[in-house]
Amino acid sequence: MSLRLKFNLVLAAVLLLAVLGAGAYVHRFLQQAAIEEVQHNSQIMMHAAMAIRDYTTELVKPHLDVTLAEKFLPQTVPAYAATETLRRLQSRFPGYEYKEAVLNPTNLRDRANDWEERIISDFREGRADLKKEVTGEVGEGMHRAMYVARPITIKQAQCMACHSTPAVAPPTMLKVYGDKNGFGWGMNETVGIQVVKVPMYFPLEKARQTFNTVMTALVTSFALLFVVLNLSLSSLVIEPMARLNAKLEDLATKDFLTDLVNRRRFFERLEAGMAETRVKKSQLSVVMFDIDFFKRINDTFGHDSGDVVLKHTALRVRELLRSSDCAARFGGEEFIILLKETPVDAAMAMAEAVRARIAGVPFDAVGHVSASFGVATWDHKEDSHALIKRADTALYKAKSSGRNCVVQAEEAS
Repeated sequence: MSLRLKFNLVLAAVLLLAVLGAGAYVHRFLQQAAIEEVQHNSQIMMHAAMAIRDYTTELVKPHLDVTLAEKFLPQTVPAYAATETLRRLQSRFPGYEYKEAVLNPTNLRDRANDWEERIISDFREGRADLKKEVTGEVGEGMHRAMYVARPITIKQAQCMACHSTPAVAPPTMLKVYGDKNGFGWGMNETVGIQVVKVPMYFPLEKARQTFNTVMTALVTSFALLFVVLNLSLSSLVIEPMARLNAKLEDLATKDFLTDLVNRRRFFERLEAGMAETRVKKSQLSVVMFDIDFFKRINDTFGHDSGDVVLKHTALRVRELLRSSDCAARFGGEEFIILLKETPVDAAMAMAEAVRARIAGVPFDAVGHVSASFGVATWDHKEDSHALIKRADTALYKAKSSGRNCVVQAEEAS
């Protein structure tokens, strides 16, 4: 697994966890904010209704009660005034509702529905500490709403003037509403609820859209961060490390003087080549050679001149190699060439070409230089050391035969 892949996996995991964590937090925060907004709006509506009730009771009703004997005006009833005033809001703010839901109302439009009756029942029976106010949700989808409900409990004796019995009720009221509904109420009895409904769909939809916008921006930012970090990783870490690794690889596997591979890397290439040759059932050969009378060159012309001979010998060898071949400085003035998919006759021809290239053109400050060669072809049985040993033996036979020649190794025994 490459460094980049490891880094990307860790970075992707961290960014994914960050996105999930941030998403969960933002979603919870926006949902809570939307619900709190709905709660705040519902409280505003409830207090507005109470303010209208109080205003009607204190400043409107006393001035209009004198007309009660001649004509009943519903506007003098605090519940009616609050309901009608807040109903006017619905044309501009759909879903915002105020109702004084009663079990036995004078005005039939105020009759409690099923879920309102359940809340009234809870207040009447005193369950769940429902003494002052209860909140909850009703409806689904676009009709989902939060409600705030407060009990309507008869505390003032003047309420009984209209709601005890038809006999004591104002005749003008009976003309408007009749004598069948809204009677039989008792003091300290919870007869209904004040209920405010505020739509939840729009605040929650706004929260959802905000969440989508935030998450899109967050994911986009993290994606850009991922790209920037990858580019930075490439330019600041991976590429410098690759260059450094290449240099270290060269130092570990190449001969610094000739720029050929060293002995260790040659054995790696040879072992790999033998495995490939075994699979392909082809042939593989090695050519070993060393510079004739190299010690005399060093003693006569100096080590610097000897180094020049080694460098130029490597250059002349490299000019003749195929891309699949491998040449190495084996040690001192000794070189070795790996020839894959090469039978012995082709290997002998290659060795002769290298010998001619070395001997044919004089070296600067040294003159003509020759080399002796040993060639061995792998028999698919021996190991790499045995193969090189046979080539080395052939090399020394070439030296014994007068140098500057090529000798084929004997077959493995």
